[in-house]
Amino acid sequence: MALVRGIGDKIDFKIVIPLVGLLIMSVLSIYSATKLPGQFFIFVKHLLWILSGFIILAFFYFLPVQKLLRISPFLYFLSLSLLVLVIFMGKKVSGSASWLQIGKFQFQPSEFAKLATILILANFLSRKNVRSDSPITLIVAGILTFIPLFLTILQPDLGTAVVFGAIFLGIMFWFEIPVFWLLLLVAPIFLIVASFFSLKVFILVSILITVLFLLMRKPFILTLMIIAMNLIIGLASEHIYHKVLKPHQQKRISSFLNPLSDPLGAGYNVIQSKIAIGSGGLVGKGFMKGTQTQLRFIPAQWTDFIFCVPAEEFGFIGSVIILLLYLILLWRVINLASTIRQKFASLVAIGIFSTWAFHIVVNIGMTLGLFPVIGIWLPFLSYGGSAMWINMAMVGLLLNFYANRRELS
Repeated sequence: MALVRGIGDKIDFKIVIPLVGLLIMSVLSIYSATKLPGQFFIFVKHLLWILSGFIILAFFYFLPVQKLLRISPFLYFLSLSLLVLVIFMGKKVSGSASWLQIGKFQFQPSEFAKLATILILANFLSRKNVRSDSPITLIVAGILTFIPLFLTILQPDLGTAVVFGAIFLGIMFWFEIPVFWLLLLVAPIFLIVASFFSLKVFILVSILITVLFLLMRKPFILTLMIIAMNLIIGLASEHIYHKVLKPHQQKRISSFLNPLSDPLGAGYNVIQSKIAIGSGGLVGKGFMKGTQTQLRFIPAQWTDFIFCVPAEEFGFIGSVIILLLYLILLWRVINLASTIRQKFASLVAIGIFSTWAFHIVVNIGMTLGLFPVIGIWLPFLSYGGSAMWINMAMVGLLLNFYANRRELS
């Protein structure tokens, strides 16, 4: 019993158990999705990435937190250097030059940049002279986030770029930046998104945002100017849609609003994924018996649309189990971030939470047709070495914080 308590004191099983459950589901799903001649190597590579990921997990588990704090600026500038390099030397995959290739080894620098951005924001915000009520704090943190975000857009990889925004908002909210400032940042985004639906939706969102700004009780003239600027941005979104977004990005948005408008093109994956998920029923069709999966109706479904595989083969029950594993994991991260008093570790934990929560909600929303297809992975389930390694590094950090929680409190 003493040994069990000793292990439990150093290893957070509320993180490890859902992690192992998700990895098992990932192995089963990708095995099923790639069990064809010429594709089985994908499953083998996925296993190798998981196994090597545990080595990365162990490295970050034993890395002293103070040393991580000191090297975070170096990791951030290294990630920026790689993002610049990939713009000029990147290998193009699915329309984006997001990959660096050295021999047969491929790596996606934007995944490393997510973790590096979390670390540099936590490093900056944990300094003694940095105050949450200072505009300088928001400006500096915004610049630190905008640089990797902008470099990722240049690849172009809009889906990954949006994740940096989610990381920024999550960390700044946890740092207790005034709600008014956060509303200033997110209001234009909501208005732009609303403008793509219909005039009625745009008017409804505009009224809601106007009410929220008025409730902030700021100077009336300032409030009117802010509301007017937001409305102008929202109304200008049509110009942005036609002049800034690339044709394939326009198709993703239009197919999200109406997948049937291009059923064999941009809307194809969404339509087929909804068929797969719906056909799974309560208990599913059985392992390796999903027709949508085995007949390959969804191309490369082991990547962004991996959720379709367990949903079809294990049904509603299997889907609920996956969601429960994610909820347990996210709840534990929030709990850990709340328990730790050291600002740096707490902010890193909430940055990891923001990354995973955004990926989970948007990815599963994509497969259900609730969000546009922006090409982001599902944590621990999707195929991809860079994502798996970074996710395992994040788990290693969380386990590290748990093991050293008394020193960090």
